[in-house]
Amino acid sequence: MVIFLLSRLRMKKVLIAFMGIAFSACSTDGLIPCDKEGTIGKLCREYRYLNDLPEGYVEFDQQGDSLLISDYYNQNLRLIKTIRHQSENGQTIVISEQYPNEDSRIQTWHYNEIDSLEQIVFGANDSVVQIDYEQGKRYREAYLRGAELNRYFEYRYYQDDGKLYRIYAYTSTDSLLSYSQFDYFSTGQNRVSYFTSDHKLRGRRVYNSQNGLISSIQFMDTTGTVTERADYIYDAAFNLTEKTERKGELTYKSVFLYY
Repeated sequence: MVIFLLSRLRMKKVLIAFMGIAFSACSTDGLIPCDKEGTIGKLCREYRYLNDLPEGYVEFDQQGDSLLISDYYNQNLRLIKTIRHQSENGQTIVISEQYPNEDSRIQTWHYNEIDSLEQIVFGANDSVVQIDYEQGKRYREAYLRGAELNRYFEYRYYQDDGKLYRIYAYTSTDSLLSYSQFDYFSTGQNRVSYFTSDHKLRGRRVYNSQNGLISSIQFMDTTGTVTERADYIYDAAFNLTEKTERKGELTYKSVFLYY
C-alpha cells in the first residue's frame, strides 16, 4: 500500500511538471502515457482544453469489472469531483458524484424482469425517471419530482424495421411541448429534426458515421447554417483518441489516453 501511494505521489508530481510545460504551450503532443497498473486497452486519462487552453484532466481507475472511478481535476491539479460508476452483470446499478465541499449526488438504476432499465432514482427519492415498455420497446419516460409528474416523453417507431421514429415531449397536463423526428440513410448518416408544438422546425442534428463509429455531429439552424459541430478521431483499435466540439466562439477539445 505504501509503495502504491508513493507511486501515485510521483505520478502527481510528474503531472504537475507536465501541466507547467505542455499545457502552458497549448500543446497536446508528448502527453504522459498511462502507468502499467491498468488493463491494456482500457481508458486511463482524458486531457481537456477550452480554446486551446488547459481545463484540467480526468483520471480513470477501473476496479475489477464492477467499479469505474473518474477523478476530475482542474488546471491547477485540484480535485473538483469524483464520479463512481458501479455496475453488476454489465448493467449500471449506482452512479454517485462526490465533491470536496458539496453534498454528494447519487442515482440508483433499477431493471425489470427482462433486464430493461425501468427506473432511475435520484437522491433519497427526490426525483424519479420511470420508464414503461410496450412490446419490448421503450414507450414512455416520465419524470417525477417527489410524487408529482413534472413532464413525460413518448416514443414511436417505424413499423417496417422497428427503428425509432419520433419522441414527443409533454407537460404534466398532457400538453405537447415539442417533438423530435429521426431519419436514417444508407450512407451511414442519421438525422434528428427538432420541432415546436405547432410543427415549426427548430433545427437539425446530423450524425455521420464510418466503420460503425460516429465521425462527426453537426447542428444546423432553420437556415441550414451549422452552429455547432463535433468531430471524433479513433486509433487503429477503434478507441476514441480525440473529440473536438465547436459551439459559437468556444472550442472544447478532449484527448484520450489508454493503457
